[in-house]
Amino acid sequence: MDIHPMLGLFLSTIAFFVAAFFMNRYLDAQGLDRNLSRKILVGTLATIVSFGAGWAVDKLDGDADAPQKNVALTDIMQGGDPTQALKVLSGLK
Repeated sequence: MDIHPMLGLFLSTIAFFVAAFFMNRYLDAQGLDRNLSRKILVGTLATIVSFGAGWAVDKLDGDADAPQKNVALTDIMQGGDPTQALKVLSGLK
């Protein structure tokens, strides 16, 4: 499968807000006050759900199993190709 690369970002962002919404509703039903501790808890748990959604999209796309090409920066610099060095430094590889 070849899923568009932005789909993971899009779905994980939606998953974050949906998870935060339902966690807030659940905690409201439990009668917990809206304080900083609750906001941190909801934010942390929604972030974990978001990471899980992003991982699931990567797993379905096959990107999670793809081997990463890790190139040492010293090898790039000794090769003398400035375009390749800029790609590695910017994270594009």
